[in-house]
Amino acid sequence: MSLRELFRHKLENAEIIPDTSVSSKLMSKLAMQEFLRFNPVRFNIYYLGGILITAIATAIILTSGSGGKAHLAPEEILKEIPAKDSSANIILPVKPALTDKAETFNEKNFEPIKNMPVVIQEIGTIRETTPDTDYRKRYNVTPRAVNNSIIDKRLFTQSSTDNINLKNNFKSEELLFESSVTEGCAPLKVLFQNKLTEYDSCKWIFGDGGSSGNKDAEWIFDVEGEYKVILRVFGSEGLLAASSRVITVFPKPSARFEISPEKAVLPDDEIHFQNFSANAVSYVWNFGDGSSSDLFEPLHRYAKFGNYNISLNAYSEYGCSDSLIVLNAFSGSEYYIEFPNAFIPNPNGPSGGFYSSKSDESAQVFHPSSSGVSDFHLKIFSKLGILLFESRDINLGWDGYFKGQLSNPGVYIWKVRGNFRNGEPFIKMGDITLLKN
Repeated sequence: MSLRELFRHKLENAEIIPDTSVSSKLMSKLAMQEFLRFNPVRFNIYYLGGILITAIATAIILTSGSGGKAHLAPEEILKEIPAKDSSANIILPVKPALTDKAETFNEKNFEPIKNMPVVIQEIGTIRETTPDTDYRKRYNVTPRAVNNSIIDKRLFTQSSTDNINLKNNFKSEELLFESSVTEGCAPLKVLFQNKLTEYDSCKWIFGDGGSSGNKDAEWIFDVEGEYKVILRVFGSEGLLAASSRVITVFPKPSARFEISPEKAVLPDDEIHFQNFSANAVSYVWNFGDGSSSDLFEPLHRYAKFGNYNISLNAYSEYGCSDSLIVLNAFSGSEYYIEFPNAFIPNPNGPSGGFYSSKSDESAQVFHPSSSGVSDFHLKIFSKLGILLFESRDINLGWDGYFKGQLSNPGVYIWKVRGNFRNGEPFIKMGDITLLKN
């Protein structure tokens, strides 16, 4: 008989009852195996893991919505403004009816804004947080800043009774400074007035390369363009506030004209005014004889001769103007009379004052060169005022003789009066030197 058969024969009907501790350990082991095994109808480790992951994700979503800025103080919010302070506004919640006077801040008048968000607005970006009630009650935050102004919390003071006092009576809807004008024609003079009084220093930046550290500034913009004027105000802790405004400078037109013909004869010639103005759209001419025109290039005929003053005013589309005045516009007429300053008499005797091209070559007769003379009266005087010669004929001059005798070399006085053919009168006087041959 084999060992197997002997064991079965001896123990086939034997019964063994295990201890209770063994049964407990066996059941725990079986339960753990069942918990670790996936079974869609039983609660197991897979369900527990899903619940934990869901709870963690929900907590992350809820806590990240505030951006970690729910309890920023105003000075911390100001740090979020970019370095170039004029390119961003900080907009914070305010009570609906904030005034310049101190006002107690309690739960009743706080209620309308306690749920308003704090908004930091930059170019291209808007970030928003919702501070709690205690934060808003403590700071009352800063009034809204508009018109490219940044208003620092330090412009405000807080009393022990939670009152907010506005320094300088400055309102949030206003800029930090005023300008006498915001646009005009070059050269444009602008006065800038700083509206704040409590600060350590300030700096004006005028946009054309110039700057000033005065409280109030004065600047002349002499070149056309748009200039961004910035005022920065500083305190002991640094920048308190900044404000900017654009000043627009319009170009100035240029008035220019010419008269044609160049040497006009009045009243015979019709005058043509040639306009060479630039940057202008309208014109006003004054011809000096009481008449005017608004044409671009007018024609005008004068009734009589005169030394007229002619003016042109040119206007741009922005209302800027320039003017040009020509005094005695027709003094260069083709009508004229002129005299030499010396001559050499013929020593061989008087000629009677008649002259020719031959006598002119040797300058033997004192006479004028002229054009258009109709009336003529010439007188020659000695230095003592004695009348030596007189002629009413433009073709008759002085030969240097007085009562048949050749006058001594020296300086003599001449005076002439008369009229040109156009009616223009003339009267002139000068000196002539008599030279000995």
